[in-house]
Amino acid sequence: MKRLKLGAINWDAALPKETYFGSFTCRNLGVAEYADRLPYFAKKKNDGFEILKRTPEDYDRELGYAVEAGVDFFAYCWYPDGEEDDFWRNEAEYSFLAPHFSELNHARKMYQKSPLREKIKMCAIIFCVHGYSESDIEKLCEAMKEDCYLKHQDRPVLMVFNGYNAEFINKVRSFMNSRGIDPFIAFIGTGSPNVEADYTAADAVTAYASCHGAKSFDQLTKMTFEDNKKRLGYRLKNIPLLSVGWNPTPRIARPCPWVSYKDTEYCQLPDKAELKRAFQGLYDFIDENREACDTELAIVFAWNEFEEGGYLCPTLSRDGTPNDRLLRDFAEVKKLFEKEN
Repeated sequence: MKRLKLGAINWDAALPKETYFGSFTCRNLGVAEYADRLPYFAKKKNDGFEILKRTPEDYDRELGYAVEAGVDFFAYCWYPDGEEDDFWRNEAEYSFLAPHFSELNHARKMYQKSPLREKIKMCAIIFCVHGYSESDIEKLCEAMKEDCYLKHQDRPVLMVFNGYNAEFINKVRSFMNSRGIDPFIAFIGTGSPNVEADYTAADAVTAYASCHGAKSFDQLTKMTFEDNKKRLGYRLKNIPLLSVGWNPTPRIARPCPWVSYKDTEYCQLPDKAELKRAFQGLYDFIDENREACDTELAIVFAWNEFEEGGYLCPTLSRDGTPNDRLLRDFAEVKKLFEKEN
């Protein structure tokens, strides 16, 4: 096997409470039950904590954690920068979020200015349900020309999320082709795959998360790879998912207006032995399905989904220092499997 490029979804909503999305993160994690999920850059106060607006140097520190752990790329959400939708319409269901989307672009923009972008690649996730301006897509085309942008066989990798829409995918592809760019488009599914669906406007399929209730992490891993296997039925290239957790109970206890979850039992984060078994499942899956998985790409849920329970990013210990136990375990296990394969 060629060296596997293992990336992580980067969906940064851990923002100051004065922001729209940050207000929900601070509310949902600002209780004792979930305080161990606070990101390491949260600041403890006598009456709780706060998340301050971060500097470029702060973001470089976070990138440094990922680089040191061997994360090969971040899949950043590429939201509209404004409310214009002259390229693609905004679905009414999500229109109330449009004024706030630019908040979720901040981490990606910090990455694009960072000297560390030479050490960790990026690709974009765009959304079928959100309105984009032509300028938004033009900026994405320019980003794809950069050396730091993830490529598969010289084709920039683009992930598409929030419902499959062939018209949207074809329009994006046509626009990029007119700019001399041939994107490698991977549709991101959610939930259990429906193999009767036709996703052939895309080049590949992948997944955002393994959204299953589970009594143990091993059970979640088993269901993750059952779903990876089902996605082979689409007869497209397969970018398998490796999950490091799924437990959205903070948002079940305090719902957010844009998403809902099943109220059931969820597992805890993995220990090193459980993580090794998950990596073994990933490498076995790729080895058994070499033709479908010949992109040598895989995606991890997630880097920083603190509220949804999948996060490699260090968290805040009770003594105020970073807790990077899971990230260190991930780095050690990743190196072990790279050496053996």
